[in-house]
Amino acid sequence: MEYLSAFSKEPYKLYINGSFVPSDSGEIIEMRNPATGELLAKAYQGNEEDAQMAIFAARKAFDEGPWGEMSGTERGVYLSKAREILASRAESFAKIETADAGKNYPGVLHYEVQQSIDAFDFYAHKARTISGHSMSIDSTCFAYGGWRPYGVVGEILPWNGPLMMGCQKVCAILAAGNTVVIKPPGWASASLLALAEVFHDAGFPAGVINIVTGSGSVVGDAIVRSPLVDMVSMTGSTSTGKEIIRSSADTIKALALELGGKSPNIIFDDVDVESAAKWATQGFTLHSGQVCVSGTRILVQRNIYEHFTKEVSKCCQDFRPGNGFDYEKGVNFNTLIHANHAKEVWQYIKSGKDEGARLICGGEPYTEPELAKGHFVPPTVFADVTPEMTIFKEEIFGPVACITPFDSEKDAITLANMTDYGLAGAVFSTDIKRAHRVAERIRAGQIYINTYFSKGILDVPTSGWKESGLGVAGIYKYMNNKSIFVNLEEHN
Repeated sequence: MEYLSAFSKEPYKLYINGSFVPSDSGEIIEMRNPATGELLAKAYQGNEEDAQMAIFAARKAFDEGPWGEMSGTERGVYLSKAREILASRAESFAKIETADAGKNYPGVLHYEVQQSIDAFDFYAHKARTISGHSMSIDSTCFAYGGWRPYGVVGEILPWNGPLMMGCQKVCAILAAGNTVVIKPPGWASASLLALAEVFHDAGFPAGVINIVTGSGSVVGDAIVRSPLVDMVSMTGSTSTGKEIIRSSADTIKALALELGGKSPNIIFDDVDVESAAKWATQGFTLHSGQVCVSGTRILVQRNIYEHFTKEVSKCCQDFRPGNGFDYEKGVNFNTLIHANHAKEVWQYIKSGKDEGARLICGGEPYTEPELAKGHFVPPTVFADVTPEMTIFKEEIFGPVACITPFDSEKDAITLANMTDYGLAGAVFSTDIKRAHRVAERIRAGQIYINTYFSKGILDVPTSGWKESGLGVAGIYKYMNNKSIFVNLEEHN
């Protein structure tokens, strides 16, 4: 499939105050397909000066422009128009995201792009249904209020799903009535830069949406530290989240952080082992494990332990790595995003071997010359993983599963909660009472029963627990609550 024509022939520019502009420094970076190494496009690299210009534009657009004065219905009209434009360019965006982020084309076209389009639909309607409150305190006092936009929001986006997550978050920000400065990820930023054209063509007022590329340590830090930015939202690693908390201390701005995970997937002995193994395999291999809610700690009841482990190994033999556009040739397993990230994953695999985990499958590089052009890591399964091992405790963010046996329900819950993370988890059992009981005991914000991954990301937003997140989820994380008290007495 031809896909290079979906990319701009000229370097992608920053989008600031309603205009496409080169960066202050003029520095240009290359965008390459992580599966093949081929050059896709180029883009201007932003710096602190660019970030400050974008922040000032967003501040002025909120304080002085029409956006902050619009009704939710009026904001929804803009979102609906942008939705139609994005839908008309669906195939182009699917090609951009597949090539730039190293994904599989059918999944991007039929799921991620459709979810991106749906985000505009969802928040176009949500904008007009933001609720408030009112009540009579007593005969002399009446109170009312509700949710109000923060003002200027800085949104720092991740590289593992920039288009889908970008649309979901930015649409919520805009529906709530905020203006926004977006920092795309350092890797896989092309879809966000192309999305600027969608917002521009939809006629959003100047300064409402600003997109500035650049490193987290420069552009991201400028957004976090600026007193003109009212709120910062970030999806990324827990270590980055901790840096943002420290950097935001001087301005005490509102934060919403969606961070890492090391999610448990509990398999009880009453399941259909073959079916549960397929779900579990999907749970740690989707996008080659580069999904924050991946079920990478598989906890299996002891009397089905060896049977289950063999079935997962069998499932892993069905993957065919390669360029995500070669799906007609059977390719169904994608590359990691970058050589540096792949190096970290291989270090974790070495750690698992060195610390005594039993390697069931994978764990060695592919030997095919074509795959050497990318950053492929085969599905890797370790058994007999104990809580003391590094691979049990730390987020790997690659296609690596750690299988650990348990004996009782109590043991499973204890193991499930033995990490610093609390993002997601799953329970597989035909005993539905037990499944619900265990789901309640897992200390995480998103739990699946007899399935894996959410089917309602927008409809049922969730938050991370422990070191997996900070702040509420959904549209209200981009809003602040306000109450007004009215004195009804005739004489004060």
